[in-house]
Amino acid sequence: MISLKDTPSLSDHFSVTDEELERLQERLFLLQRRSFDKEIAHIFIIEGWSSSGKGELLKTLTVRLDPKKFKVHSPDLQTSEDNAFPFLWKFWQILPRFGESLFYLNSYYGKMIYLLAKKKIKKKEYEENLKYILHMEAMLSLEKVRFHKFFFHLNPKEQKRRFSESKKENRNWELSAYDKDQFKHYSAYRRLFKECLSDSHTEFSPWTIIEADDLDKAKTKLLLSLIESLESILETDSALELGLLKNGAANI
Repeated sequence: MISLKDTPSLSDHFSVTDEELERLQERLFLLQRRSFDKEIAHIFIIEGWSSSGKGELLKTLTVRLDPKKFKVHSPDLQTSEDNAFPFLWKFWQILPRFGESLFYLNSYYGKMIYLLAKKKIKKKEYEENLKYILHMEAMLSLEKVRFHKFFFHLNPKEQKRRFSESKKENRNWELSAYDKDQFKHYSAYRRLFKECLSDSHTEFSPWTIIEADDLDKAKTKLLLSLIESLESILETDSALELGLLKNGAANI
């Protein structure tokens, strides 16, 4: 069962210097390179509350990566055109090649939650769509594709503070209808998020919940969690590899 606490917090263990953060990003680059060599593809799902800093967190992940080996897909959650196609059509259009990575910013999970919250689909449709999603993730996992799903949790007080800040700075353009609806109906969305995360947390495609009240600490936990997962998949030690590379360069 997935838990979404009212007042999440990250320990000081996740406080690092800029230099340490850059070192983690270097390790992630090495793991990207190792994935390419082994022809293992990765799909990263970036989900979470409105104003949780998903875009900034995504930038933290990708800033050091080889841009030729990853894509970011951020489709609109709902358009009139969607009614003419199956639920997952937007997401089937873009998949990573073996050895490359795909980052979903606005995924099929966010779309499903939004439609359910706005009563545009019924519970039965939600359950059917969830089956399609899990079947798709399971099918791709049988190939050389690995899923990494992250949900960035934000308590209501911090979300309200960030919304107010956006209004004061005339940055309302950053907020979509989905964002504003989350803010107005926090409790209802938390229930839906918890249910969806629990229903879609599987052995081959698990969720990692990251508290996003402190964005700097969230960046560190995101990198550490992802590095640990990738090292397990690729059977490598990126810290050791980075150390050897740096020592080798120093001896030249």
